[in-house]
Amino acid sequence: MTGYGKMLVRVVLCSLVALLVLGCAPKNPAEGASAQAEVTFLDSFSFDRKLSASLGAGQQQVEVLFPAAITLNSIPVRMDKWLSKVEKFGGKVEIQAEPEQGRGFVSEILDFFVKLYEMAEESLIYAPAKDYNVRIHYKPNTGIITRMSFLRKPAPASAPAPATTPQPAAK
Repeated sequence: MTGYGKMLVRVVLCSLVALLVLGCAPKNPAEGASAQAEVTFLDSFSFDRKLSASLGAGQQQVEVLFPAAITLNSIPVRMDKWLSKVEKFGGKVEIQAEPEQGRGFVSEILDFFVKLYEMAEESLIYAPAKDYNVRIHYKPNTGIITRMSFLRKPAPASAPAPATTPQPAAK
């Protein structure tokens, strides 16, 4: 085979590989999930789908509720990914103490494990976080998180229109 023939084979093979890769691009895993005002945390991909769909719907606020106690120092890896994406996209993550109602109680903290995601899938699922800030509510005596509020970022102020200079009238 000549040098030109080898080059032609390489171009054809590279083109086929590119077509295969583009044809197998992942779809957004949140498609088909319904938007909710409250999403209960569960260390599963199902939680990611529900939160992504809820944030992707453009709601002003989405509450994440925790059925088991977690503390400020034991945020599950899955939830930490969401907080990290909010910050990465220029959002704020703030903490806010909630008033105590009597004495707090001690409860078990569940261990959470996370599966690894493909980079493309991960970017799609967390993409809606770019439009939100997060407020973490917790009990100050125990440090137990009671909820996290994803708050839609305010729309950026529009720039003033440039001043126009008057044009001389045509004679």
